[in-house]
Amino acid sequence: MSSLTFNLFKHKKIIAVIIAVIIYFTLTYATNEQQIAYEKEVIALDTNKDGIYSDDEVNEEQKQIIEKMESGTGGRIAPYTLVPFAFFCGIFVFFTLRAVENFKNKS
Repeated sequence: MSSLTFNLFKHKKIIAVIIAVIIYFTLTYATNEQQIAYEKEVIALDTNKDGIYSDDEVNEEQKQIIEKMESGTGGRIAPYTLVPFAFFCGIFVFFTLRAVENFKNKS
């Protein structure tokens, strides 16, 4: 077994944790950026720039964007709900590396 492969299997816990952390922060960043994009779209559609959307100001396009933003609750709670997902991804990586290690050791 080469030294790189040996080191990879030796540090499989660390690798799994690093991948889980990367997945968590990447997905949290992506959902945050999506929320910011929706907010920018809504702000851009404010015709008189007062920050209040009165009935005469709101058109169909604005209604759709505001609906997307309001239904994007997942984006606001993503930092909490992505923890279990990243945790299970890390566990999957760990057991995959362990299975490959066992397979290589049997060969």
